[in-house]
Amino acid sequence: MTDASRYWKSIFALVGLIIPIAAMADSAPDTIKIAAVSSFVDGHIRLTGIDAVIEQQGWLRSELAKRGLKFEWYPAPNAAVGPIINEAFSNHLIQFAGYSDLPSIILNGSGAATTKLLLPTNPTDAYLIVPEDSSAKSIDDLKGKRLAVMKGRPWEIPLLRLLDSKGLSYSDFQLYNLNPDVTNTAIATGSIDGAVTPQAFDLEAKGVAKIIWSTKNEPLDWKSWGGIWGAGDYVQQHPDITQLVVTAYVKADYWASQPQNHDAVIHLFTLGGRPVSVIQRTYDNPSGTVWKNHWSPLFVPALYAHYREDIAYALNKKIIQKDIDVDSLLDPSFAQEASKELGLAGYWVDPDTTQATAKP
Repeated sequence: MTDASRYWKSIFALVGLIIPIAAMADSAPDTIKIAAVSSFVDGHIRLTGIDAVIEQQGWLRSELAKRGLKFEWYPAPNAAVGPIINEAFSNHLIQFAGYSDLPSIILNGSGAATTKLLLPTNPTDAYLIVPEDSSAKSIDDLKGKRLAVMKGRPWEIPLLRLLDSKGLSYSDFQLYNLNPDVTNTAIATGSIDGAVTPQAFDLEAKGVAKIIWSTKNEPLDWKSWGGIWGAGDYVQQHPDITQLVVTAYVKADYWASQPQNHDAVIHLFTLGGRPVSVIQRTYDNPSGTVWKNHWSPLFVPALYAHYREDIAYALNKKIIQKDIDVDSLLDPSFAQEASKELGLAGYWVDPDTTQATAKP
């Protein structure tokens, strides 16, 4: 066999491998995977909150099975939710995920993958904490000291906004890039002087930290506002399956929103190891959000304003390099259709949006 013959034989063999791979990439997966914040207990994934409701109701799994599709949860441990989900979206390992704003903005702003927000969740808060015996009363008192935050996670933008409001920057602190679990240990042992985290109530309940600032009374663009996201290409190619997923979550939201299920919902959130008192405080909102509206699927004007503000802010801080079209990022069509299918049109109303705009 000549060298030329060997060359072309190699090429044909390679093409023979490439064609099936390309066909696999274009075909729909037979297993739908949703990434969810979760933990493992005795070798089994443990879900909390609305994801646990989805699993208990069993409707989504049943409807997918009717179409010959399997359903799996893709675990995202709390220590690194954003990076894990972004990596999974980039490598086409998942079709859907539940997580917050900044990581998804980073993913879409990097060009690694595109996703769409299909269903919003209630805005969540960030807290500035210090060790229980600290004399610090504000971020100014921590200047020059050891401050922790996990970069790229939703609570980084609240910290940056707080620093901007005080004329401060990262260079004014000894900055530590720590995940939530390590942050908790560092605060408890006095290894850092302060931290911005979403888990302040847990540490306060244990008597190892105290809160000296939070976003609870700040504008909505200071908070974190995520939800259920879908891979852009999958949503476009498979709107029917996307609709099933969103409808399942709206069904779960409706169940959670009913007053008689309040205690059951709180219990489901404690499955992640957080006590009832901590979960209840998490839903204590000074702006007066009623229980039902914590589970609203509405794409309200404040949601669009929030993402426009956060994207502009991320660009300004060079967290992302590319602008993102908010109208392409947020897709309300599936949530609207789900509400119609379930007879819930008008059940939720646009809440007070007086906190929607940034401070002057």
